[in-house]
Amino acid sequence: MRKFMLIILFLISLHPAYTQNKEYSSVNVAIKNPEKVTSFNLNCEELERFSSNIEKLPNIKSLYVVDCNLKEIPEGIAKLTKLTLLNVEGNNLISLPKELIKLDKLSVINLRENQFVALPKVLMSLPNLREIDLAENPKLNFPKACQVLSEIKNLDFLYFSSNNLKEIPDNFTNLKKLQELHLKDNPELNLVQTFDVLSKIESLRILALSDNDFYVLPKNVGSLKNLEGLMLDNNPNLLITKLVSELERLPNLKVLLLRNNNLKELPRNLKGFLTLKVLELSENNFSEKEKHRIQEQLPDTKVIF
Repeated sequence: MRKFMLIILFLISLHPAYTQNKEYSSVNVAIKNPEKVTSFNLNCEELERFSSNIEKLPNIKSLYVVDCNLKEIPEGIAKLTKLTLLNVEGNNLISLPKELIKLDKLSVINLRENQFVALPKVLMSLPNLREIDLAENPKLNFPKACQVLSEIKNLDFLYFSSNNLKEIPDNFTNLKKLQELHLKDNPELNLVQTFDVLSKIESLRILALSDNDFYVLPKNVGSLKNLEGLMLDNNPNLLITKLVSELERLPNLKVLLLRNNNLKELPRNLKGFLTLKVLELSENNFSEKEKHRIQEQLPDTKVIF
């Protein structure tokens, strides 16, 4: 989904590998060649048929049940013991069945855009779970959810975008292995308090703060010493001069995304960008002359316009 291969390689280098095999969407077609079916994108109209044939499809590793208005996970899903990825985005789920504990190979679960208030404790029992998408669950009790998340031993990738967050609870620091965090579209988020908490997570490498409508990054951004990737797309009021100055406090920063920020020029002094390997500036309004100047001042940086 990410547009540029260099950025993809950097930003998902820590993610679980995704299968490149053929994706099936018809139950009738799938059960004709069940041994070949490793990825299944379920047609919502075939939910009942899928559940009744699930034992015939034991090799599914990736299952997508998206925008089906579900209130419960499809029956029998625990029989898919090879499942590594489960995407149930865009439903009306408020819970997960306890039988998910049998999916001990599951490493990625997408619960985006559902109705969770409490995070299901069954997630704590999945030994290989590394990535959870909880974006667009505005009813979720964040502090209590963090108690559950802290018990997921290998969790290193987390989406909390579009959840009306104002602060990050102190117990978030218990996510000792977290490496990538998405906080996109939480415009009331207190960044000073957020950075104070995140600075205590030494494993954190990538932080997404796109669509948050802020003007400046607080000075304590420098406390995120190990940060290597920062996404600041779609923040058109961002004061770019102050940003360049503040980023001098992040000596390990390698990738910076500033797409669609209504930028026409960068400051004359780009010292804060000198450590970057990738600077993403597409969907802005730079003149050809300004593009040339930026590239000249950052000869060791891949600048994308």
